[in-house]
Amino acid sequence: MPWLISSLAYLVALSVTAADDPTPNPEFPPAIVELAIESDGNRLPGHIYLANGPGPHPTVLMLHGFPGNEKNLDIAQELRRQGFNTLFFHYRGAWGAEGDYSILTLDDDTAAVVDYLRQPQQASALRVDPGKISLLGHSLGGYTALAAGSQIEDLRCVGAMAPANPGLWQLGMAVEDDNALRLTAYADSLFMLNNFGGAQLLEQLRGAPLQALDTRAFGPGLKNKSVLFVVGEQDDVTPAQSMTLPVIEAYQKLPGFKVESHLIPGDHSFSENRLQLTGLLLKWLQRDCR
Repeated sequence: MPWLISSLAYLVALSVTAADDPTPNPEFPPAIVELAIESDGNRLPGHIYLANGPGPHPTVLMLHGFPGNEKNLDIAQELRRQGFNTLFFHYRGAWGAEGDYSILTLDDDTAAVVDYLRQPQQASALRVDPGKISLLGHSLGGYTALAAGSQIEDLRCVGAMAPANPGLWQLGMAVEDDNALRLTAYADSLFMLNNFGGAQLLEQLRGAPLQALDTRAFGPGLKNKSVLFVVGEQDDVTPAQSMTLPVIEAYQKLPGFKVESHLIPGDHSFSENRLQLTGLLLKWLQRDCR
């Protein structure tokens, strides 16, 4: 089995988190900078937590899910304490961002943010090492990390927490599966997503090729990056057995593919074990992504 969790791993993960804040560098202290990043003519709101010191620092993009109620900013703050810049943003059409929301443009928006960070002027101003950028996504953001990570060159790491697989949504809707149909009803309630509801979700899923949605197909583009999966044992939104384990198995069949996976106690948002989750992420980031 690919899952790598034990009481010893739990203790090691916890030991990685910081006990004290770093002493601020007088010239380059930790800071937060509000951002407006353009993607296909739409302004995306975001902010970056700047790590202590002049850098340049490794930088992690935090990719939220559907619709993005869980933002994982507690993790972002801890990563900053450990020397990583962390950038959070909203996709087009989400939470006040310009444009219309679409699950088919999440990877494009992510690529636009990576391009923004790699611009020499922005990299210098934000203390970013352009060669050490990683993606870390949750739920549909986990899908987005895998999808965008398979397309963007020169990323260090790609992490997926409880990742969704819209390819399975597409297949479920084709046979009118109850779970898939409940997803369309949920989409109708998401007023924070502009011009988006169940009808748009159905249209987008039915119109996209399966290979563009199914995370099992993204392995070849991720092959030269360090890839991490973390899933909760009690997750009934993106269950490990259907959503994640088949993806890991597909990637492991590729020669030389570097993938790490953990199944830990917790629900879809890891509500009961945020420190354990953060420790596992930090151990991986410190080892592979600096």
